[in-house]
This record gives sequence, C-alpha cells and structure tokens, in this order.
Amino acid sequence: MAQVQQFLRICLDIVLWRRGPQDLPASSLLLAIALGAYIAVSAAQLALLGETAATWIFFIAVDPLLLGGWVWLVLRVYGHPERFLQAASAVFGTGAVLGIGLYLPLQLIITGLGYDPTSGLAQFFALLLVVAFALVTGRIIKLATDSNLFTGIAVSLTYFLVVNYLVGVLRGPGT
Repeated sequence: MAQVQQFLRICLDIVLWRRGPQDLPASSLLLAIALGAYIAVSAAQLALLGETAATWIFFIAVDPLLLGGWVWLVLRVYGHPERFLQAASAVFGTGAVLGIGLYLPLQLIITGLGYDPTSGLAQFFALLLVVAFALVTGRIIKLATDSNLFTGIAVSLTYFLVVNYLVGVLRGPGT
C-alpha cells in the first residue's frame, strides 16, 4: 500500500510539474498498475456519460493500446526506448490522477446541475481538460525525449486529435 501511495504522490507531483517521469522506477509492475488505474478511471467516466458499448470497447481496449504505442513510437523516434516503462507509467498514472481529480468531479457537477454532456458548460470543461492533458502529457514527453515543451505538447495534441477522429469514425456521421 505504501508503494501505491508513493506512486500516486509522484503522479500528482508530475501533474503539478514538480517531478517528471524520471522520478518513477522502470518497472513493468508499475506500468501494469498505472494502466489498470487509467482503465478503471476511463470506465468510471464512460459510466457517468452513459456511452455506447462500442465507445466502451474503444476507450477500455483500443485507447490504452494506442496511447502506449504512441509513447513507445515517440521514444523510439527520439532514440530513448529505454525510457518507455517510466514514461508510459507517468502518462497512464497522470491520466488516472487527472481523471479522478478533475474529470470525474467536473462531470458530477455538470450532471448534478442538470446539464447534458453536450452542453456549453460541459464543452468548456472538456476544453479545460484537453489543455490540462496536453500540458501534463506534453511535459512528460518533453522530459522523456529530451526535447522541448512545444514538441511535447504537439505530440500530445496529435494523439488527442487522432483519438477524437477515430471516435468520430466509430460513432458515425452526424453524432
């Protein structure tokens, strides 16, 4: 339990820009725990939104594979594949922390106020979350690749755009 608390503390510090992926151990077990937390938080988000089965499958199975593959590919391109376990653990761990600390509370507020997930307020909150994701994940990529923040954010936003395109294809036209 102490190791899980330490991991969560480091992930929170990464979200707050006080630490980086290099502060995590290179551990397959830690990556599995981070991935599990990321998937669990995704499931909670999907349940709150009442999403379709196809969307569930995408965000529970495809998104984690794409995100992990994206991190691996970027690290390979930048010549740092040895940093995969730490960077992927940081990306999945901070994704779970952002989901628990920002997304789920904001979604509960929106739902509690009677707003639809497609309302203007919900869309504004979604934009804030995209910015938070881009900044946090972009900084992780920056540190893991020894590049700059612009590059890290560009990589992060590219992933976000690809996932949103795929979700749009999955849902079909007019949705």
